Amino acid sequence: MKLCQTHYNKFIVNETRNLEYNKSCSHPKHDIYKTQSKNTNTKPKKLNLEKVPKRLIEVLGLDEFAEICSMCKKKTDKDPEYLQTEEYKAPIPKKKQIDNNILQVGNYSYILRNDVFYSGEELKQLELDFQEILEHITIPNEVSLSDKIIKMSNILYNNQHKLNQKPIYDPTAFKIMLEVADENLIGFFDELYIGTNPHTKSDKTNENNKKKLVSLCYFLASINNKYINSFKADIGSYLQTSDASSSSIDTLANIGFSITRKTVNRQKALISESHQDTVNNYCLQNIENMFILNIDDYHNIHRRNQSTLLKTHDINHFVTILLNSNPNIPKIPFYSLNNISIHNPKGVDFKLIINYIDSNFMNKLGKSYYQQTEMWRSDDSYENNMEFLTVHDYDGRIQNQQELSKLVDFILHSLHNTKDYIESANILFTTFEKIEQEDYLNNFVIPTICDWPGQINLRRAITLRLNKKDNSGIPSQILSLIPMIGPLHVSLNSRETLFQIYHFFFEMVYHNLFGENKILAQKPKPRLIDLILNLTFYGWKNIRNLIINRFGNIKDIEYLTMIDLLDNSLPLTLEIYAKLFKCGFYEGYLESIVKIWVLFQRLQRHNYNKAPLIFLSDVFYWTLNEHPIIDILKNYLPIFNDYFVENFHSSLRYQTVESNSDNQIIQKAKIIDIERNDKGFKEAFINTRNTNISKVKLISLEKKVSLFLLSLFDKIYHNIGKTKNNGNETFEFPSFNNRIVNIKVLPLAWSTSNPPAEDKFCDAENCNITDSLSNIVLICGHSYHKECLSILNEKCKYCFNYLSKSIKTNITSLNKRLSKPLKDNEIPEITKDDDLNEDYEDENIETLLEQTEQNIDNQYEIQYNIWLNYNNV
Repeated sequence: MKLCQTHYNKFIVNETRNLEYNKSCSHPKHDIYKTQSKNTNTKPKKLNLEKVPKRLIEVLGLDEFAEICSMCKKKTDKDPEYLQTEEYKAPIPKKKQIDNNILQVGNYSYILRNDVFYSGEELKQLELDFQEILEHITIPNEVSLSDKIIKMSNILYNNQHKLNQKPIYDPTAFKIMLEVADENLIGFFDELYIGTNPHTKSDKTNENNKKKLVSLCYFLASINNKYINSFKADIGSYLQTSDASSSSIDTLANIGFSITRKTVNRQKALISESHQDTVNNYCLQNIENMFILNIDDYHNIHRRNQSTLLKTHDINHFVTILLNSNPNIPKIPFYSLNNISIHNPKGVDFKLIINYIDSNFMNKLGKSYYQQTEMWRSDDSYENNMEFLTVHDYDGRIQNQQELSKLVDFILHSLHNTKDYIESANILFTTFEKIEQEDYLNNFVIPTICDWPGQINLRRAITLRLNKKDNSGIPSQILSLIPMIGPLHVSLNSRETLFQIYHFFFEMVYHNLFGENKILAQKPKPRLIDLILNLTFYGWKNIRNLIINRFGNIKDIEYLTMIDLLDNSLPLTLEIYAKLFKCGFYEGYLESIVKIWVLFQRLQRHNYNKAPLIFLSDVFYWTLNEHPIIDILKNYLPIFNDYFVENFHSSLRYQTVESNSDNQIIQKAKIIDIERNDKGFKEAFINTRNTNISKVKLISLEKKVSLFLLSLFDKIYHNIGKTKNNGNETFEFPSFNNRIVNIKVLPLAWSTSNPPAEDKFCDAENCNITDSLSNIVLICGHSYHKECLSILNEKCKYCFNYLSKSIKTNITSLNKRLSKPLKDNEIPEITKDDDLNEDYEDENIETLLEQTEQNIDNQYEIQYNIWLNYNNV
């Protein structure tokens, strides 16, 4: 078939031309290079395509028949992404041979050529000449500094982008990592270190210089390859956390020390968005283990709460939900081996509590905590004392014990009533549904450690669910939560309560230590309370035997009040969490919970005169029915802790600022949770607070307290029998400048219906003994002949009657509250616990300690010997 000229050109010639014109470049970054070209707006032209050079086939991942344009070929040889790959080979320039380019080496002449194409004879001759030169000269096998930096850059790039590793900031680990990866880098880091002139510097300075060299290596590598930016990302993140301005971060990014502010925000947004996945993975990884839950309020204290014309307050309230696990602890079943539920059908059982206290603890309540726990005594080393002094210090710059918890959620609302707690618990239930583990909540339980509002509201929801089933409107999963009072909150509230009730005494100690012109707040910071309480207790320990030996079995109200405070209540509040709980001493902790409840009851501490009773009711019920949770409590007590959520709140406060919005705080909480175990940058470069008191100053302060107590007890000795009962449950203490005190300051005996007798020694009914070989004054204030106390099985009958009545009254009131039906918009019946991180107005501790005198050893020795002579006489 033949075509005319017109149709031949149209269908044959032009079509062939169009096929040639429409061929596309196979380079993977052709479009990117095209947009970067200066001629992007010009009319498209036919591409000059050519086959991919063999040296670029592996680099670009193309086959040998692929074609690329000349523009892409040129830009490939300038692209850092390809220049850093191991497969890349640079092009060999081809220039015309210069006949006069001859190198003369000794008796040998060599023609230098710029191309690599040699004939077989030429190549053989070149090799022979080269070998002959090697016989006459020695070429050192030394890698240049620039080559070492390139090798190091390649290693760090591979670690970050291929192995997804975090930066290594430990100098030793960094050095080993380089030398293992490339033998040519052996000694490279040591060579840099020698350049710092270490022989003229201290060990501490040399260690800091090694860390600086690690950062220098990352800096050099980032200059060599901009994609090595993990170190700069850590700096940028820290700068933003420290509230550095955007311009400051971007300026450091221009210098090369940081990434830009936009990059920081983008990375943090990605981390926050992936938070739920990390929670799900954490739950799946630990689904065969026991979980422990923390639910608590977080108050954004950075916000101003001063009223303005437009707002009455500006404080954000959040709910923190933390989930903790331990690979060594099995999950706790809902039912025991004999098929008994973990929940007591009687609720909080006051009869069970009374029976257990009578049979197991009443005979121990007659002794002071110090006497009863002498067998538990650990060393009173300086390090041990420092740990006790920082038990309630949760500054984010202080490294405390290891954080193990996983943040389930951090949501914007507040925990006011039972419905709020149910809503928060539903978030946890939803997480388990997402990972298809609803059976965990039906067959196993999750202990929930919380403050008093958390305990009472969750327990109310559980009580209503048990009593009314589905009619309660409460999900059945709520039964899988086992609320327990947080030991840290018990410790804090007991210390604060004791400090406030005996404020008149601790104020005297404070003035003696730091000066009469210093003002002690009614409610100081927990750290200051801890300092005063600890100094008082250790000052008392120094002179305890001197005091007791001098006074003997005297039934003086002032004396017994101070003994009860110093030898019983004070060490109890100091050690119940810091020593007994944290060391996992279950038997001692359980006994101390009984004693701490007695203290709360006597001091009339609202709510906390019930909180320990709930815990005791559960523990006694589980013990009676041999539920597996008891063995876990005995073996793993320290994990049942509210420390984790308080430490998390402290970190959040430290890493947020007043200007942060609600969403920014929530995002920061999720980032802290994900990066919880990534502490390399912080540990290497960020300064931490040192809250320790020097050992010399600590001992000096303790002796100063001892001198004050010796003086005070000398006054008490000379005022024996002069304390006045003013009626209306008040007493006048002559040794305290005739201070009027409430009856709850006195030992437990004065709160009973049978206070100690004033006209006879023995308080036992119908006692006819006129002469006894041994008289005993119990810590409660009641006194007995040894024979009379033996008849009572070492138990104080009057105190037991008072405690039994108090238990029944408190639990009856509590059970009524727990059984109260839910209502819409109900008003919370309880107040929020004191926040462990709340701001208080008082003196700065560091300033106070700087002003204290230390040279009191001679004075202390003189007074000690005087009292020793009293005892000898």
